[in-house]
Amino acid sequence: MSLRGYTRVLIAGATLVLGLAGLTATASAAPTASSVAAPAAAAARTVYYSASSYSAQADQAAQIWNSRVPNLRLVRGGSATIRIAATTGGGSRAYPCGFGCATIYIDTRDVAAGNDALRIVAHEMGHGLGLPDTYNGICSYLMSGGSAGTSCRNPYPNAQEAARVNQLAGGGRLAAFAPVVKSGPYTG
Repeated sequence: MSLRGYTRVLIAGATLVLGLAGLTATASAAPTASSVAAPAAAAARTVYYSASSYSAQADQAAQIWNSRVPNLRLVRGGSATIRIAATTGGGSRAYPCGFGCATIYIDTRDVAAGNDALRIVAHEMGHGLGLPDTYNGICSYLMSGGSAGTSCRNPYPNAQEAARVNQLAGGGRLAAFAPVVKSGPYTG
């Protein structure tokens, strides 16, 4: 029996065993677009979050991160590993416990002082996704936090921030993740 004939027998046997009678394949068949896209979609890492306060902002921040980071899917519910709650005093802060894991407190005083609640939530989620503070005062850097001033309303990670989270979510360098504990006020 030739190699081609042997390959056809194997494929036919696999088709019967797996119950895929509707699938026709040959040894020379090229992968379809759907078979190529499936592994990419499966690569996205799902992280569950909950929000007992600032719920609308948490949902918006999750949508922002999802739109910028292909390897990440933030989803409300499940066994939430990112938990968001309100506090009064002490500053908005995140206590990361690994990639996709953090306890986040949004300080109502930061919001009352004029800081954008959506920016704060997205920023603190960034800590739970492995990003450190930059404190550079540049509004286009989400992780500059409150150092950009109360006029800064940008809730979007820049390309470098999104790329770093995408890299961490992709699984290639998770062992190198070191939690960033932000214990000071959001205004940094």
